[in-house]
Amino acid sequence: MKISCRLMISALVLAGPLARASNESLVTSVYSNVSNGYHRQQLPDGSVQPEYYALANGIYTPGLGRDHSIDAVRFPQMAKVVAQLLALKNYHLAPDAKTADLLLLITWGTTVPHDDAGYRTNAESMFSASHHLVAANAAVKASENAGKRGSTTDGIQSPLRSVRDEARDSFEGELLQMQMFNDVRRAADERNARLLGYVDAINQLDTPAQFAGAGAARDDLVTDLETERYYVIISAYDFRAAKEGGKQKLLWSTRVSIQAQGNKFNEAVTAMLARASRYFGQDSGRLLRQYQPEGKVSLAELQIVGVVAPTEMRDSRANAESRAAGKAAQ
Repeated sequence: MKISCRLMISALVLAGPLARASNESLVTSVYSNVSNGYHRQQLPDGSVQPEYYALANGIYTPGLGRDHSIDAVRFPQMAKVVAQLLALKNYHLAPDAKTADLLLLITWGTTVPHDDAGYRTNAESMFSASHHLVAANAAVKASENAGKRGSTTDGIQSPLRSVRDEARDSFEGELLQMQMFNDVRRAADERNARLLGYVDAINQLDTPAQFAGAGAARDDLVTDLETERYYVIISAYDFRAAKEGGKQKLLWSTRVSIQAQGNKFNEAVTAMLARASRYFGQDSGRLLRQYQPEGKVSLAELQIVGVVAPTEMRDSRANAESRAAGKAAQ
């Protein structure tokens, strides 16, 4: 009787479908890596050994402005989608603390890019000061070429040189302020690069090749860092190390993001996670920026629409083998 039950369960016909796609386009960036020697054990049948996790609410970081499409998404909704996708990779919610292998943390939000309004204003002021300095230097040089001395008879500096010195001081001040803006911009870009998993990709392109053909690719990455992006991070920690020793031993993390402008988080998050789920517990090897059209995915409940009897499974398999043998004989 037990054997029969197992056969019937294995032959359940499932419908849903699990994913429904539209014709809309969704561009995602995914980066996943493993650490601390994490490796999933493979079973004799080729599948990976199941692992069990406890789920924790990470940090939700809103962007600078109000965005109802992400503010409305709560942790239980995120957890439900993540749990369904994790199950496809043989990760399952632990029934109790004793059986938990991993502590999964879900973090999501909107990046805060560098505000370049002040940067642009300062750049315009610096260029203006540069032009004034060039003009003042030219006026002093023209005056000297005309035979006029740089100072009056009583030792007081000429008006032209005074204007030149004032222009030089103004330019140096604007240049110093521009350096400060560049430091702030660099810090913001570095923060977002770490958050989104862009660090390695940026560093690999940060070579003299950026001034040739690789410059466009690097510019694309910097543009991502300097515009608002929705992101979700799934981080897996060693549960026992956290419980027994209070240590945060990161085993793997998967990061996925999309541009916020033109998208709504509540509509795109399932498709984002579905794309990222391919790399749960794995190393993606590099940042994956995927441009091809991608339908938005909506997870639906699995439904049992019928049961295939064991005899029907055997007959179907026998018929398929017979047809294959006939084709081979021909």
